[in-house]
Amino acid sequence: MSDAPVPRAAPVPVPDADTAPFWEAARERRLVVPRCASCGHWIWQPKPLCPRCSTPDPLWTEVDGAARLASWTVLRPPVLPAYAERVPFVIVLAELDEGVRLVGQLVGDDGTLLRTDGTAEGIAMDARLALRWRDEGDWTLPVWTLSSGPATG
Repeated sequence: MSDAPVPRAAPVPVPDADTAPFWEAARERRLVVPRCASCGHWIWQPKPLCPRCSTPDPLWTEVDGAARLASWTVLRPPVLPAYAERVPFVIVLAELDEGVRLVGQLVGDDGTLLRTDGTAEGIAMDARLALRWRDEGDWTLPVWTLSSGPATG
C-alpha cells in the first residue's frame, strides 16, 4: 500500500444547451461565438437571447481567434491537485477582434504551457495573440500564444 497522493483529473467543461455548440466546434479546432442575427451583436457568455435586442437563437459564427491581451495573471501554488505539476503558468484574458473576451492559457509557439514569472517572456498589455488549440484529456481548449503580427488560428 502506498501513501502517495492519487492524481486528480483537471476540471472539465459541462456543456449545456447554451454552450454545447462552442465545445462541439472546439473539438474540431474551430472557434465559434454566438452573434445576434438581428442586430449583429457578438454575445459572450452564450445565452438564448441577444442581451441588446432580445432576439432569440443567436447564430454561432466562426471567428479566427485574432485577439489582444486584455489582462493576464500567473497561476501559482496552491492550486487544484490536477495542476500542481504545471504551475506556474499564465492565464490570459484574450479580447477577440470581435470584442468578446475569453479566458485561456498562454502557450509557447510549440503549444506547451508558458511557464513564467510573468516578467521575462515579453508579456505586455495589448500584445497581439494568436489562437492555438490544446488537448486536455477528452477536451480541446482554445489557448493563445504571443504574436508579433496579425493573429491567426
